[in-house]
Amino acid sequence: MKGATDYEDQGDLKNPVNQVVAVLPREAELQKIVAELHEAGSAADDIGMLSGQKDAQKLDAASGKQGWFAKLAQIGPEFGDLDAGNLKHYAGALRNNETVIAVTATIGSKRREIADLLKQRGAKFINSYGLFSIESLG
Repeated sequence: MKGATDYEDQGDLKNPVNQVVAVLPREAELQKIVAELHEAGSAADDIGMLSGQKDAQKLDAASGKQGWFAKLAQIGPEFGDLDAGNLKHYAGALRNNETVIAVTATIGSKRREIADLLKQRGAKFINSYGLFSIESLG
């Protein structure tokens, strides 16, 4: 996959550059949301999800020496510190049986469109990851 992944193991947790990452509530209709993302132009390999406690350990593992969060931390202390808080938030959501979704989007307007779609479906803690920035979109 070129961006977001199925997150089979911690090696799949790639650098989130050009991705929108959000937390979906337990009651979210995941298949419907994915279908809506497809209708909005996102390909299947542009969408990745971690769900519930079973996947929390994958996110925890990514905060070590490998994974996309570690790559962000290597960019610079301030940027890494900012992302460390996001990592804790995403891991906490998984422990609460929520879903973390990542959708690849390179254009800023497309990121906002994805964020709006996810907001309409109850998503929270929506962030857009750029090369050297993290923008809160909801």
